[in-house]
This record gives sequence, structure tokens and C-alpha cells, in this order.
Amino acid sequence: MLDRCDVLVVGAGPAGSTAARYAAEAGLDVLLIDKRKEIGVPVCCGEFNASLAVLAEALPNAPGLDELFPIDPGLVRRKIRGAVAVSPGGREYEFDLPGYTVDRDAFDRHLADAAVREGAVLSPDTMFLERDGRRVTTSRGDIEANVVVAADGPLSRVCRSAGMERSAVLAPAITCRVDGEFGDRLRFFFGSSVAPGGYAWVFPKRGCANVGLGVQRPATPVPILLRAFLSHNGFAARDIQAGFVPVSGPIGETVCENVLAVGDAAGHVVASNGGGIAPAMLCGRLAGLTTAKHLLHGEPLGAYEQAWRSAIGRELLAAARTKKAADRILGSDFLLEQAMGILGGRGIRNIIVLGGLRGR
Repeated sequence: MLDRCDVLVVGAGPAGSTAARYAAEAGLDVLLIDKRKEIGVPVCCGEFNASLAVLAEALPNAPGLDELFPIDPGLVRRKIRGAVAVSPGGREYEFDLPGYTVDRDAFDRHLADAAVREGAVLSPDTMFLERDGRRVTTSRGDIEANVVVAADGPLSRVCRSAGMERSAVLAPAITCRVDGEFGDRLRFFFGSSVAPGGYAWVFPKRGCANVGLGVQRPATPVPILLRAFLSHNGFAARDIQAGFVPVSGPIGETVCENVLAVGDAAGHVVASNGGGIAPAMLCGRLAGLTTAKHLLHGEPLGAYEQAWRSAIGRELLAAARTKKAADRILGSDFLLEQAMGILGGRGIRNIIVLGGLRGR
């Protein structure tokens, strides 16, 4: 493992691997570390990516979408045609939502491999311990790094080392795999008996589905809620994993000292649906490019803050406001039933996919 580098990226998820790829492509010495022994494992994710057309609709100011998406067809596990939202009373509302599901472990390894092909050095089973300026202590020794990219999740230790705040609201989520054939539509389930303050999902893959739920401040632990949902639908689960999703919008400051925050560490998640892969990769790309301009041409590192906020900041903040407003309705099955009836499929799609933004 390198003991000195231009850029140290902590976390080999979509944000970190993409940042490492673009920094290395620019000619920088990049070290990408991850605490996991195997990149991408365990999986705690819905494993759905929207189509390039949907991403362009939802994030119209984001540069480089066509560079990042669509992905290698070999990673696609099921092409998705649309979605169905199921109300607390069982009413179904259909809407278009083209995209595809992936095996997230293979997807993450694919992104890490892309960074390595550009020259980044990958070091799994390496834990970030502490940081003092450019000196970073890991479980495999000390590293001298000019810039550190925090891509280590919503409880980021790297952000904490730089005095950055963490996301104010972390929603617990849990996922599993269920064998069977589930068609080509995503299914979202709402209601207090299913996922209070959130939703449960069934996302089809090849020969199985990603099934899970995300909630907010649950009185009942998420494993119990998941078991109830599985039992109600006659599902037998495997590969159960739980984690947290930041749903309060981006943190206030994503650049401090020589540290940049990306992905879940920065709150780069569409709060209205919990989706984080596309924002993570977009911001990872911007982090890598900005770091290269900083180290090679002397441009300020703080330009990253302006870059990602110009690209997707408005949309992420709007989705967070929508999520906060929807929390009042999600707490009442009666209000939720009425609201879904008024919105219909098109309106529900607008809330979930676009975060409530219209007319763009």
C-alpha cells in the first residue's frame, strides 16, 4: 500500500470509486481504501438505477450523465418498464419509470475496477482510523495525502475528523433477496402497518427480487417490520442487511481543510425516494475533477462545493423539502390514502422521482 499519495479516497462505493477514477485519469497518484475485505459486500441497497432519460429529467443541470450512464449491459439484472405504488388500502397506482436493476456487489466492483484501470491503487480491508492534516492513520499504517475524499458513508469518520456535520436525519433501512420471478415493474408499498413514515419495496431482478423497507423513527425495529412484510406476502428471505439512509438533504459544508465529502457522507441522496447511486457518482466525478484542477493547476478546492451545488443542489434540497412535507401525511394512513387518490399515478411519480419539482 502507498505511504504517500496525491489523493486518498476513503470508501470504495459508487462515490469513492468514481472520484478515484477521475482523479487517477487526470494523472494523480490515487489510493482508494475500503474497510470491507470484499468490495461491494455486504449489500444494503435497493439495486435500482433509473434510465438515462429519467436521470436527465430529474437532474437537468448535472454534467457528465452520458459519461456515467447507462452502465455496462452485462451488469443489468432486469430491465424495468415502470412502477406501481400500493396505498395503505391496497389501491394500485401505475406510472412509467424505465430503468434496470443490478447486483450491487458486482456494480461496486465494476466501478472500483474502472478506477484501478485508470491507475488508482485499491486497498481493501483497510480501515480509516484518524486524520491530522495530511497525515492519515489507517489499520495498515500511516499515509501522507494532499487531499482526502470522504466517501465512507452517512456516519463518516473522515468528515468527523475535519469537523464537518453529519446528516441530521438518518432513516433506518433493511434489504434482503427473495427468489422467484416478479415481472418488470417496481412495486412500492405504503402504510403504517408496512413501513411507518416510509415505504417497502419489491424490485425485480433475474430469478429473484430485492425486497426491503425504509422508515423514519420507527417504534418497531426494522427487522420485525421486514419479517411481517415478508410473511404477509409469503416471501422467504436471504441475505438480510440493514443500514441507514440520509434523508435530510446535503450537509451544510462539504469542503473543509483538505477534505471533500461525497455520497452518503455528504447527504447526496434524493430524500423523496432514498436513491443515492446517481448523485454519488455525479458528485464523485466532480470531486475527482476538482481535486485534479486543485493539485495540478492551483484552483481552489472549495470549487467542488459550488460545482456539485450547481449541478444537483437545487434538486436535492427540493427533494428534502418534499420529504419533510410528506412526513406529515405518511404518518396517517387516512391522509395518505386520500393524498394518493388525489395525486394519481402521475402525481405520485412526480413526488418520488422528481422530488416534487415540476415544469422543467
